[in-house]
Amino acid sequence: MYIRRATAADAEILAELNRDVQQLHADAAPHLFKQPGDLSPAAADFLTRVLADADGFTFIAEDESGPVGYIYARLMQRPENAYNHAYRLLHIDQISVRPASRGRGYGRALMEAAYGLAREAGIQLVILDAWAFNADALAFYARLGFKPMVYRLQLTEAGG
Repeated sequence: MYIRRATAADAEILAELNRDVQQLHADAAPHLFKQPGDLSPAAADFLTRVLADADGFTFIAEDESGPVGYIYARLMQRPENAYNHAYRLLHIDQISVRPASRGRGYGRALMEAAYGLAREAGIQLVILDAWAFNADALAFYARLGFKPMVYRLQLTEAGG
C-alpha cells in the first residue's frame, strides 16, 4: 500500500476513482446527483477546483495494480462572530475506495494522511459529511470514532 499526494497529472485518475461513489449517490438520489457518464467534466473539475485549491489536499492510495482510492480534505478557518468562537478545522470533502479494494485498510490509510495534515496545522477538529443512505460509509466513519455533530433534515415537498 502506498499513499501519495495527487498532482495535476492525476485529474483523470481522480475522476475514475470518483466514479463508484458518484454512482452510489446518483442511484440513491437521482434528483440531486448526476450519473457519472463521461469522465471529462469530472476530470476538469478535479483539475480546476480540487487540485487547484490552495487550502485543499488530495491523496491517492495505490496498490501493486495502481490507484485504488483517494481523499480530498480542506483546511478551514471559521471566523468569530456574535454566536461562535473562531476555530480551525479539517473538512474531509471526498473519499472513495474502489469496491474491490475495500476492507483492506486503504480508507483508514487515506484518513490517516488527512489526520496528519490536521496535526501539522495544530488542528484538533476533523469533520465530514455523509448521506444517510450511505450505510457503508457511516459504519466506516463510526469505526474510526466519528460521532454525529449536526443533523441536517429534509422536507421534499414543502407544505405538502
